[in-house]
Amino acid sequence: MIRSLLFAIAAVIGLAGCTPSESDGPVVLAASSLQAPLEQLAAEWTASGRPAPVLSFASSAALARQIESGAPADIYISADRQWIDYLAGQAQVEPDALRRIAANRLVLARNIDMTELSEAEALQLLASERWATGDPDSVPLGRFAREALERRGIWDEASPNLVSAASARAALVLVARGETRLGVLYASDVASNDLVEPVFAFPANDHSRIEYFATILPASAHPQAQGFLEFLASPNAAKVFAEHGFAKP
Repeated sequence: MIRSLLFAIAAVIGLAGCTPSESDGPVVLAASSLQAPLEQLAAEWTASGRPAPVLSFASSAALARQIESGAPADIYISADRQWIDYLAGQAQVEPDALRRIAANRLVLARNIDMTELSEAEALQLLASERWATGDPDSVPLGRFAREALERRGIWDEASPNLVSAASARAALVLVARGETRLGVLYASDVASNDLVEPVFAFPANDHSRIEYFATILPASAHPQAQGFLEFLASPNAAKVFAEHGFAKP
């Protein structure tokens, strides 16, 4: 497997949001695929006169490790339940405080300059050329991709050509820039980028359900944290997530 963690986690986080000194709002650590809707929701929250949340984005695994190491934060949003359960096992999150805020689909996507393909043709190419997704050992997207390709019986042939990315957004960039022509990506990320098009969507039963979980961290004492969490789980937030290609949880 070609390991290409092209974007350092620190760089992803540094580019994704402001620093705590720039805001009195709650600190939110969120899966990278949520960047566009969360930035819009944070702007709406702030427009109502409340402190701007501090948003940082990376893979769910990288953020969980940061929380495990004592990084100061108020809300954690993961792209799967696995990393929530990991932190719960260390008393780092409160399972009763969980909110399911969105869901997603898994698609096989191509760079816009690539000739249109059928589903069968695209799957066959994964066994013969480089393709991108998240690191299956640490990034939820990669784990879902591995499950889907195992279900199709082609993982063993395709995995040697995999270019592993450090996050879902990093995988999207690889395909958008043409560094790989194909990638297994989130439907919401593909919908957000004009340089990438879906070839087909994997059926939901090809992989674990893709749901986003948000929770307040036990160490948080921020007075706005609970309010922002409930805002993320509100009907208004659901509309924003839908605008960005997400589904209802």
